This record gives sequence, structure tokens and C-alpha cells, in this order.
Amino acid sequence: MPTRLLLLLFLSGHVFSKEPPDVDCWVIHLKHINCSWNKQGTPDANYTFNSWFQSDKKNCTTYVSENNMNTGCIQPYDDLLNSRFLEFNTRLSHGNETFVKTHHLKQKVLLYAPINLTVKNGSDYNLWFYWNQTASHCVASEVRFRVNDKSWETFLVSTGTQNYCINLPSSSSRYELQVKSRVGKDYGESLNWSSWSEPAVWGSNNSTDTNVSVSAWTPLLYVVAAVILILFVMMFLPNERLRIIQLPVVPKPSLLLNDIEDWLQFSKGMKRNLNYNEQACPVREYCHVSESDSSSSDGSTCSVTTDQTNCSVSIAVNNADDLSTSAGPLSSQEEEQQVSV
Repeated sequence: MPTRLLLLLFLSGHVFSKEPPDVDCWVIHLKHINCSWNKQGTPDANYTFNSWFQSDKKNCTTYVSENNMNTGCIQPYDDLLNSRFLEFNTRLSHGNETFVKTHHLKQKVLLYAPINLTVKNGSDYNLWFYWNQTASHCVASEVRFRVNDKSWETFLVSTGTQNYCINLPSSSSRYELQVKSRVGKDYGESLNWSSWSEPAVWGSNNSTDTNVSVSAWTPLLYVVAAVILILFVMMFLPNERLRIIQLPVVPKPSLLLNDIEDWLQFSKGMKRNLNYNEQACPVREYCHVSESDSSSSDGSTCSVTTDQTNCSVSIAVNNADDLSTSAGPLSSQEEEQQVSV
């Protein structure tokens, strides 16, 4: 009977005993190591914490407490950029209880969010964003930006780069950008990213709807400006009258023969007999000689010479009476001259 009671008490002690606290450690911003042991809840005892990489054992300098119970420790180290590749050992102790655990911190680096995020409109007409991060040569970043509060667009930035360029931004749009970082692949890539940085904003503060309403007012502004311009012109020219003179359309001259015949006010009979290709005839001046002088045997000092061998004029007359009537009575001298011609 006593043996059974002892066996029952031994088994119940193992059943009701608590599991040892699980210690979880992260390298925070490559400056210190933050370890906690409250994943299973607040511990029922204040444990003492010690840690070391190789043989340099250090006691906890800053404890994190919850309900007056130690739940974590912040342990600074001199060089965590290279030491994190080594094994990290922790020990929790309380009375006769001691819990030792080995950690691999190579991928357990958690960086702070980038700081000093600035925006600059470069001379190349592109929009440049700059930020600062610790150990920039081994840190990769991820950028996200949006235009006019629309959906985010995300892009990766190569390791060691701390700037991002947006090509040819629109001055009428609003750009918002944020950055987060982690250790790059070539330096032991971290499992977790940092939190997003504070947003940097560039451009117009107006939304898309506001831009549409502003553009709707543009035609009205043009109309008002035109009316003001007309009023100024009327003020500077008070005594002048503005007349609108409608000039008739000048017909385009045509080279057709029918149009030329319409302009010439001749009868159809005259148009048929007109000769437009007359030959040139030389004409020389002559002096009038009286009959007494012409009958003299000595001859005249001025003779009438008219060369009409190559010149012929033919005028068709339909009615001889009309010609004699229109010409009137002619003198004998004039008749002789007419005949000679």
C-alpha cells in the first residue's frame, strides 16, 4: 500500500509540473539582443538571465517585467554585425532550476524602420527619394508608393541602395512613398522586414475628383478673360466706330472664249468678221501738195509716199447706204485720199 501511494505521488508530480520557459531571442537593429520567455504566459518566478556567444558570459543589465515578474532581457553587445553568425547561449535560473538553450541568430535580425526619408525633384526631371538605414552596405529595402491615394505599387531595391527614382512625375498628382528594410541575402537574409517608414509626400494635395472640378472651371475663366479684354479695347477706343463692311466676292476670271464674248458688247455679225490677226504696215508722213504745185514740171519738194504693198485692210459693209450716211459728204480731196488708201 505505501508503495502504491509513493508511485502515485511521483506520477502526479510529473503531470502537474510546469514546462520550462521557452526563450526566444532577436537581434534588434544590430545593436542589442532582445530575449523573452513569456510565450506561455507570465512566469510564476523571477528568473535570472545570463547569455554568451563563446565564453564571455554576461549578466542581464536591463530586465523587461510584467506584473512584477521578469519576462525578458535586453542585452547589448559590442559587435552584433559579425557575432550573430556564432551560436548564442542563454540560461534561466531560479533556485535549483536552470534552463539552458542555444540560439542561431543569423536570420533573426529585426531592423528599425528607415529614417530621414526625403524627396527631391532632380535636374533630370525625375522624382528621387532618399532615406537612411544602419549598415547600409548590407541592407536591402522594399519601396511602395501610390499616386493620388490609389492602390500601392511595391518594388524591391537592391542591397546597399538607399534611394529610389520615379521617372517623369506629374506635377498635378500626389505621390506618397514608404520604405522598409532587412539584411540582404549576401549577409544572412533576415526572416522579417522592418516596419514601414513614415510616408514622404510630394506633389499636389488635391485628389482626382478635385482636379476634375478645377478643369471644369477653366473654360469659364477663358470667357471672363475675353470679356475683360473686349471692355479694355472699348475703353481705349471710345470715339471709333467698328464697322463691318461686307465685300462682294470677286469672280475668278476665266480664260474660256464664251466668257470673253459675253464681256464684249458687239453684235454677233461684227464678232464673226473681226480679224484679230492684222499684219503690221509701215506708214510714213506726207506733205499736202496743191494742184498748182503738182502740175508744175519742176516737181514738188515734198512727195506723198505711202507703202501699202504689205498692208491690206478689208472691211465688210453690209449696207452701203449706212456707210455713206454715217460718213457724211466728203470733199473731193478726201475722196481721193480715201481711194488712194
